[in-house]
Amino acid sequence: MRRLLSGLMTGLMAGGVSLPFPALADSLQPHKAVYSLSLSRLKAGALAGASGTATYQIRDLCTAWSVSQKLDIDIINGDGGSSAIGFQSATLEDKNTHRFVFRTIMSQDGQVTSETSGEATRNRRGEVVVHYTRPQTSSVTLPARTVFPLQQAQALLKAAREKKLHLATDLFDGSVETGSIPTYATLGRLAPQAASLSSPLLKGQEAVPVSIASFGAGTGALLPDSAYSDRLWTNGVEDRLLIDFGDYVLSGTLDSLISLPAASCH
Repeated sequence: MRRLLSGLMTGLMAGGVSLPFPALADSLQPHKAVYSLSLSRLKAGALAGASGTATYQIRDLCTAWSVSQKLDIDIINGDGGSSAIGFQSATLEDKNTHRFVFRTIMSQDGQVTSETSGEATRNRRGEVVVHYTRPQTSSVTLPARTVFPLQQAQALLKAAREKKLHLATDLFDGSVETGSIPTYATLGRLAPQAASLSSPLLKGQEAVPVSIASFGAGTGALLPDSAYSDRLWTNGVEDRLLIDFGDYVLSGTLDSLISLPAASCH
């Protein structure tokens, strides 16, 4: 779910690991997860409340992962007015981390406020070359330390297995046209956990608490723009979300979790 929220948080708030990273292992479980979002606390500003829903779906296409995500947040202002914020994303990420195809759409009250689409490829030097088709045709080259969303998840799990406490990555998820988003993760202990939802996908699995600070694409800020925490299971499922948008904090509860069919690869 952090793959979905990183773009929304960057849009609302702003407008190191050494390579080679491991290829995306088949330990990720194709699944569909639905979350309910509720207000955890208000910190500042003129907001009176916020709530929403989020859906995350990952499918195995043999050589790549297909991910679709949708987030809807209803915000109530102090004067009684309301606003609906939406975020949708569809991506295709190679398991060998060489190619990433993306499209993201942000909206407010039913009107599209921003849209990005394009394709990123990793060259022989490890650099990520991004070709945007929206909002306009452009290209940008990102350093070799740049990771894609599921690649970041795998790097977090690898770090947890190695009992590391911190992980810095430059995340490219296609949500902003200025390139990658510097992130800094703090990890807890990877261990068996009590599942927040009764599901065969969580039974007998281990999980690690993760907190990630995002610093805004292309900036050298010392303080994070936004923060996000969750519990990351070894099969890629996430639960116990906590999303800090600056003026308010939302908590996310895993409402439903279903397994999606495995790919028939030959």
